[in-house]
Amino acid sequence: YVVAGGSGYLGEHLARRLMSKGEEVLVVDRYPPRSGAPHVVHDLREPLTLDVEVPVIYHLAANPSVRATMEESRARFEEELKVTLNVAELARTTDAELLVYVSSPAVYGDAPTPTPESAPLRPISFHGLNKALSEGVVDFYARNYGIRSLIIRLTNVAGGAMTHGVIVDFIRRLRANPRELEIYGDGTQGRSYLYIDDALRAFEVLEERRAAGVYNAGNDDWVSVNEVASIVSSTMGLEPRIKYNRCTMEVREAIGVGWPGDIRLVFPDSSKLKSLGWAPSMGSREAVARAVRDILGGSPS
Repeated sequence: YVVAGGSGYLGEHLARRLMSKGEEVLVVDRYPPRSGAPHVVHDLREPLTLDVEVPVIYHLAANPSVRATMEESRARFEEELKVTLNVAELARTTDAELLVYVSSPAVYGDAPTPTPESAPLRPISFHGLNKALSEGVVDFYARNYGIRSLIIRLTNVAGGAMTHGVIVDFIRRLRANPRELEIYGDGTQGRSYLYIDDALRAFEVLEERRAAGVYNAGNDDWVSVNEVASIVSSTMGLEPRIKYNRCTMEVREAIGVGWPGDIRLVFPDSSKLKSLGWAPSMGSREAVARAVRDILGGSPS
């Protein structure tokens, strides 16, 4: 396996999981992985040549921040499309049998929920746009070069050694100031969460079933940002005053989102994946609570 972006949060967990099953893994990233996996330190904005055949390539090399892609749109656009093209070229030149691209429900934009894979792609953020265009690159290579492609539109993942996201952000803020917690928007924005083990199991099931095409991977429910704040606070034994930052735009105030590109409710329909025998082991609320305990307990996994 080649795991592009294998030094990031999800990539680290995937590399460890594959190695625990006895698989050969090569991580490609700008930084050495903490997982201890064999690796090549390489900036995937530049082409990469490997003189071996690689049966499976996972592409997880991307910036997960919606806000960052909105604030640095040109740089993030050029970076992510270059990276996807170079990973797809790597799949072609190494005769890969399977190219897995981990995408996002952000490609749907503000769509009716729960959102099926057949919904039109109408992203409202550069993050979603970059994901949708990268999906197109992966599909192009699959159709033209005989590579089986698998696109997984993965919802919010939590648990283990988390490095980013609202849960991590809330914990950091409360450690700095236990008396007050700032929330962007009105806190009613909703997200479906998967615990890290359930996300990795989704990858395994799709591989085992030799799946191809597009699959959503999310939970059967969702939680609001206010609920996440409550879970984090109570787990830390705190009762902070909640301060809402509605930014400055009247439109954002009216609909309650926190920044341009923020989606009101992210809740993909994962029935297609569930039909293959996969199901999450816990709901969104439990996944968030477990993730908080992992962080506070210093979980390395």
